[in-house]
Amino acid sequence: MHRNLFNWALSLLKGKDRFGNLRKFSVFKDLNSFELYLLHQIMNERAYVEGEILFENKFPLELIYFIDKGEVEVIGALQPNGSRLLKKNQFVGLIDMFQENVRSSSARVTQDSVFLAVSQTDLRKFIHDNPRIGIKILIRTCELISKFSFDLAAEIKGD
Repeated sequence: MHRNLFNWALSLLKGKDRFGNLRKFSVFKDLNSFELYLLHQIMNERAYVEGEILFENKFPLELIYFIDKGEVEVIGALQPNGSRLLKKNQFVGLIDMFQENVRSSSARVTQDSVFLAVSQTDLRKFIHDNPRIGIKILIRTCELISKFSFDLAAEIKGD
């Protein structure tokens, strides 16, 4: 832990808070700079080109994707119109983490994109090992799932 504090402080002294950009994703917006630094350690940048498939329905959940640049079309049962376009600062796969560890939809990249990706295993371990940070992430996740559920219900009813 002391080494992490030292490395984080050193990065701040260099004048760059490279990790603050994670706050643009709503599930991380309550995390402080050091917590974002710790989270960044388990994330990987991945680039995809237009037309590539991120994942398919019923496949095992491996990665949760946070869209840094580009867009993704998500196709599946949770999309009342059949599909939904997700763009920069949104994410895909987080809800699946709480549902049988399989994909509930398919996702295809609709323009060249860059993602920050984290494995489900790494994120669960991170939450377990850092309970204060984990609670912040899980509260935001619950809020988003609740909002998504109400929005979906309203969309289905035609409100």
